[in-house]
Amino acid sequence: MKTEVVLQAQRTHRQTEGWFYVIMAVIAIAIAIAGFGPAAVSTAGRRAPLTWALVAHGAIFGAWLLLFLTQTVLVAKRKITFHRRLGYLGILLAVLMVLSGYMTAIAMARRGYDLSGDLIQGNGDPLALMALQLGDILSFSILVGLAIWYRRNPAIHKRLMLLATVASLMPAALTHIIGHWPVLREITAPIIIIPLLMLLFAGAVHDRLSRGRIHPISIWVALALFVWANLRAVVIGPSDAWHRFAEWLIK
Repeated sequence: MKTEVVLQAQRTHRQTEGWFYVIMAVIAIAIAIAGFGPAAVSTAGRRAPLTWALVAHGAIFGAWLLLFLTQTVLVAKRKITFHRRLGYLGILLAVLMVLSGYMTAIAMARRGYDLSGDLIQGNGDPLALMALQLGDILSFSILVGLAIWYRRNPAIHKRLMLLATVASLMPAALTHIIGHWPVLREITAPIIIIPLLMLLFAGAVHDRLSRGRIHPISIWVALALFVWANLRAVVIGPSDAWHRFAEWLIK
């Protein structure tokens, strides 16, 4: 009887945990729509026409989020075989995300502003912003690469994929959301910390509530990503060394 109760509790935990990742995928999609949707719908504030490269980047970004949602639903429904087959598409999209993200960051730094009109304004520093963008691309690459390496270990794999999506891809969308309100643009960095912290440590909070303990990936990788974000914003981005390197990159 005791064994049966334990097995039932384990099944319930797996089901609950699976749907947590589905919810996080839906939240990520909602943030992306809120961040990039207004400039796509209304062209009034747009500073220049969209380019085909930017459209392709947006399409790849959207495809990644939809695939992430699909994969979380498949796991929640225990469709593991199909989930693994779709993983090959995820590898392709991840490569395209890195390439298109890099080209978008370089193009934005070269012109000195983003096309939507949400971000670089007036005395903004596009080279410092590029440190944030390229840093997110780097962390995304590392996290997805590790997630692929640990694909046979579901506990590690899913946490790395979650952090790759919400910690590396959402800062851009969050910055655009804040950019929709001109009065907030001057204090973007302090404000963005709040939703970023919520996304970074959502997995740790869920672990604690559902498992009674926090998985090392959920806490230590999240902490490392938070430190990495602040290091780029406060130390690397404003530095002369970074500006010299960034100027070399965009030549």
